[in-house]
Amino acid sequence: MRKVLLATTALIGVALAGSVQAAPTSPISLNVGGYDDFIAGFYHQSQGVLGTSPAARQTTHDFENEYKINFDATGKGSNGVEYGANISLWNGSEEGLLWGNAGTQANMNSAYVWLSGAFGKALFGDEHGASDLFVYAPTVGEGQVDGRYRDFVGASTLAFFQPSGIDNTEHSTKITYYTPKVGNDNNKVQLGVSYIPQMYDYGQAVVATQAGNANSAYQDVIKGALQYTGNFNPVNVTASAQIISGNHSAGALSATTLGGGAVNTPASLGTLRAQDFTAWGLGTQVGYNGFTFGGSYTDQGSYNTVSGQNKAQNAYTLGAKYEFDKVGVAANWLGGQGYANYLAHAGADAATVKNTNYVGNFDAYAAGAVYTWFPGLTSNVDAVFFNQSVKDQTDHNDGYVLLLSQRLAF
Repeated sequence: MRKVLLATTALIGVALAGSVQAAPTSPISLNVGGYDDFIAGFYHQSQGVLGTSPAARQTTHDFENEYKINFDATGKGSNGVEYGANISLWNGSEEGLLWGNAGTQANMNSAYVWLSGAFGKALFGDEHGASDLFVYAPTVGEGQVDGRYRDFVGASTLAFFQPSGIDNTEHSTKITYYTPKVGNDNNKVQLGVSYIPQMYDYGQAVVATQAGNANSAYQDVIKGALQYTGNFNPVNVTASAQIISGNHSAGALSATTLGGGAVNTPASLGTLRAQDFTAWGLGTQVGYNGFTFGGSYTDQGSYNTVSGQNKAQNAYTLGAKYEFDKVGVAANWLGGQGYANYLAHAGADAATVKNTNYVGNFDAYAAGAVYTWFPGLTSNVDAVFFNQSVKDQTDHNDGYVLLLSQRLAF
């Protein structure tokens, strides 16, 4: 009996060994990357005090550390179709913390499955969407007017104007389709379209009621973007256009993060819903011999407004950068006007609020530089000077943010 058991065990061992040896390697490859970015910030804004107590006064300097880890799984089918998934963890802003820094908690920045082939590319999940095709004033390093300076100013005291108009960093759960790049070697055109059932709704979160989204009062948002690239040696051109449209939900704008929530938005806004909106924009960049010049114009329509707020809302950028050897430098400007219902207010009644929430003039002037010490290791400097003028005197604001950073990308 013992001999039988030993023989049987040996046969099973040989079979298992053969099975292990014969098992094919996984067709999926996994790449891990990311970055860590240490930033020293020095800053001031004239409306840094929302109260008279020492606890309400603004600080003048602080450190920030931002990190991101990307996991990219990729594969390729026998028919040539490529496929994969991306999961990105980040300690930056997430739902409920829009337009500001977060902390030590790692949040999801993106998570999606994708397919790519002769038909184009389709993405399913949490990612930026078609607005990634939109271009504006060029930047380097920490991004200048592209928003990094926002981490060091008050979210309820300074309006957030963005180069792309509507937030192009949002990663709401969506479906996105990109056509193949059509054209020849020197001229190509690509179209992208995204559909978002609930804006600023992420991951496993499901909005079960019409008024259930605590971050955004918008649903059924559609993004469309077109990008053209041309090579006219020694000049290259990128031109883009985008359109974004969304419908309001049954929830009140004042009850959402976009509307300021219960903290900053006056109760007089009550249950007013956001207005449906259609926003559009045009942007271009031209490169020549290390120089890149570019700019953009966006019209936000009625985005993030309530009935009675019907003044123009737009943003525009202009800038240039120059890259040589290990150095890159840039200067750019962002201007705009529009409603900012999330700002701290002095107005008490709905009529006053509608009139005083309008930022008539916003300007941010910026310069930045980056130096690459070794592959992936860079030092960066950013200087941004801003000013805004609002009909409500308490929301006038001007100041600056100076950033010094050490970054490693891997």
